[in-house]
Amino acid sequence: RGCYQSKDGGFIIWFGEEDQLRIMCMGKGYILNEVFDRLSKALEVVESIEGIVFAQSKKYGYVTSCPSNLGTGMRASVHLKLPNLCQDGTETK
Repeated sequence: RGCYQSKDGGFIIWFGEEDQLRIMCMGKGYILNEVFDRLSKALEVVESIEGIVFAQSKKYGYVTSCPSNLGTGMRASVHLKLPNLCQDGTETK
């Protein structure tokens, strides 16, 4: 098991996790392409490392231990801060 984190904390790689390799790229703001481009460049570097081979199927794409990640092996999330969601700032209905 191991972990790498960039100096700015926006890029993390976990080794020996659920799917053996989890790569996360995060950023603040609303321009999602910047985050995706950073992730894409990092994936190219990881895939170019000699000796690293990912299980792949012509029919199903990347093979993982988690069926929901089958295919691209990619999952994306967006977190939004909604400060004025409730008039009084509470979570009561």
